[in-house]
Amino acid sequence: MPDRRRNTTVLAVLVLVSLVLLTMDYRQGDGGTVAAVQRGAMAVFSPIQEGFATVVSPVGGFFGSIAEYGRLRAENAELEEELEHLREGRVSVAELERQNRELREQLAMRERLGFTTTGANVIAQAPGPFEWSVLIDAGGDAGLRPGMAVVNEAGLVGKLVQVTRSNARVQLVSSPQAGFIVRLVGTGEEGFLSGRGSRPLQLEMTDAESEVESGAEVVTSTFGGSSIPDGIPVGEVESHPQTDQAGGAVLSLRPYVDLSRLGLVQIVLDAPEHPSELDPDELIEDENPPRPPAIVPELDPAPGPGELEQAPNPDAT
Repeated sequence: MPDRRRNTTVLAVLVLVSLVLLTMDYRQGDGGTVAAVQRGAMAVFSPIQEGFATVVSPVGGFFGSIAEYGRLRAENAELEEELEHLREGRVSVAELERQNRELREQLAMRERLGFTTTGANVIAQAPGPFEWSVLIDAGGDAGLRPGMAVVNEAGLVGKLVQVTRSNARVQLVSSPQAGFIVRLVGTGEEGFLSGRGSRPLQLEMTDAESEVESGAEVVTSTFGGSSIPDGIPVGEVESHPQTDQAGGAVLSLRPYVDLSRLGLVQIVLDAPEHPSELDPDELIEDENPPRPPAIVPELDPAPGPGELEQAPNPDAT
């Protein structure tokens, strides 16, 4: 209890002294005693304060830098996220431009051929190095049938070999099982085109003496039993002819289509199928067939004068 009273008394004395000093400092101004004492105290303690600030300032700056680092890191994360969105948007725009350009080129190919086509996407590439076919996302429900030609903006891709209601398999022109009748654009000479897998296509000309120049353009040609339209671009000759065992000219051909990068393709729907033989049930009879000339029997020629035979005389001896 006495300690509490003593503390209260000391506190009251200190407050009273403070009030007296403030009053004196206010009345004396900058030239008073209190102001002189303040300046002396500042002169004494100013170096100590500066040294303390020098020691403490880096510590404060360190903790401030930690807070600033966190803020900058958050801003950097936001900027990276915005940049990623911009990159995705740029890629999407580039992809849309590529698809648009590809669609325009395929429409130009369809108008060039003059047939009705339907589009399809390649959904499965060849599963191995020895499988030369792809799957597409269109089938019988879209009017597809085996044997139809498959093209893209560059030219012949292949033909349909298997069809379900919603999917189909395309045998690529590079397949060793594939075969097409083709012709040279410049001369009209025909040949047989076959695939050789990863190697260039093989073109066999029937005439061993065919003069085929390197770079000659080759297109499809119609033939019996096929629904491949005439005039689809196939590729360019890239070698000089060599004579095979059968006496024909063999050449290498580079296809126009990049078969390793197939995306959107077109299937020709209304190409006429040319028969290899005439159906006997559909033969039209000629109502007025040509008649052969009548055969007139030959008569013995009449005897000339003096050539008449005399009848034998029965009385003659």
